[in-house]
Amino acid sequence: MTPGARSAVAALVAAVAAGCASAPPEPVAALAAPAGLVKNADFEAAPVPGRGCPPSWGCTAHSNGAAFTFEVSSDSRSRGRYLKVARVQPEPWALVNQPLPKADMVGRRVRLSVSVNGESLEGSAGPMIVLQGSSGRVLDRRKVLLSRGPGWRRASVEIDVLPGTERVVVGLVVEGGGWVGFDDVEATVLAKAGA
Repeated sequence: MTPGARSAVAALVAAVAAGCASAPPEPVAALAAPAGLVKNADFEAAPVPGRGCPPSWGCTAHSNGAAFTFEVSSDSRSRGRYLKVARVQPEPWALVNQPLPKADMVGRRVRLSVSVNGESLEGSAGPMIVLQGSSGRVLDRRKVLLSRGPGWRRASVEIDVLPGTERVVVGLVVEGGGWVGFDDVEATVLAKAGA
C-alpha cells in the first residue's frame, strides 16, 4: 500500500470512528464530471486471487481486520458482480474506500451514490465522502446510511469541497452486523446552487 493510500485509509478510519451528521443538501446543478472518477465502480474487474477486497479499492475494519469478509459475488438477482461485506466477528464497522483522481474540485459539490442491498443487515450501510487537507487531516466528512430493507436501494451523499482540500476520498461503510451488498458506485461533480 502506498503512503498516500495509507493516509486515505487512516483518515477514513478516523472519520468512521468519529461518525457524522449530514445537513440537508442544497439544490445543485450537474457539471460535466471527469470520466471514470471511481475505478471498478461496478465491481466487474476480475478479483485478485487471494484478495477479497476488489481491485482499485482498499478494505479495512475497526481494529480486527478479520472481523469482516470482503468478497466479489453474484447471484440470480444481481446484474453481474457486486461487493458483499459480511461481519463474521464482533466489531463495530468496516470500510471500503478509494481516493478520487486529483482535480480542482474546490468550491464544487461531490455526490456519491451507490446501490445497497440491505436485506441481511443487522446494522446500517451506505456511502461516505471525506475531505482531506495537508498530511491527511480530515477537513469534513458526510455519510448516509440505510437500515435493513428489501432488495437493492439507492443511497446518496453530498459534500461541498472546502478550500484547502487536497484529496477527496469516497467510501462504503458498514456499521453493525449481518451482510450487505454494494454495486454501481457513482461519483458526480456538481456546481453549488447560484454558481
